[in-house]
Amino acid sequence: MVQHFYQHCLAGLPGLTPDWERIQEAYTGRAYHNLEHLAEMIGHYQALPTSLAPASAPLFGLALIYHDLIYVAGRKDNEARSADEACLALRRAGYPPADEAYCRRLIMATKTHHPTDKDEGLLVDLDLAVLARPTSGYNAYAKAVRQEFSRYPDFLYRPGRKKALRSLAERETLYYHPYFRDRWEETARKNVDAEISRY
Repeated sequence: MVQHFYQHCLAGLPGLTPDWERIQEAYTGRAYHNLEHLAEMIGHYQALPTSLAPASAPLFGLALIYHDLIYVAGRKDNEARSADEACLALRRAGYPPADEAYCRRLIMATKTHHPTDKDEGLLVDLDLAVLARPTSGYNAYAKAVRQEFSRYPDFLYRPGRKKALRSLAERETLYYHPYFRDRWEETARKNVDAEISRY
């Protein structure tokens, strides 16, 4: 699914050099931030009503594919480095700075999960779709995140994870778009609250 989606994005971005092997390699070997995560996001994206379509579907798709390209658990610059890679691909193909800026702000929105416009909100909501999985699926996600942070002992990981979850729980809404709030908000909050209670 992910490769097909990537190829579809490239079809709308003439001149962009295909780089699937590198993308696949980058996402391989991770417990959560992997191709399955992208596939989950893409599945939800492809089921959206046309009213939520982004300003540029090919560029939005590129940002989705690249948003976790660089990921090292615990680092603070994963999103910036991933955005750099997406922008470099566009620059090499001769795309204007405005297109680079669009991709960069979408990817950077997944760092704070505080979007400021419709398209940022769409990518962030898709990134947080995992929170609304059924209980067993959410628990598998939480376990996978812990595995990615396996080099950190519990006494360091647990407070950090709890803080991150509380920052989500304290938000007025978890999802930017009413479309997602109506479908996911209640389940996502139950999942997040349940994980917090375990810490």
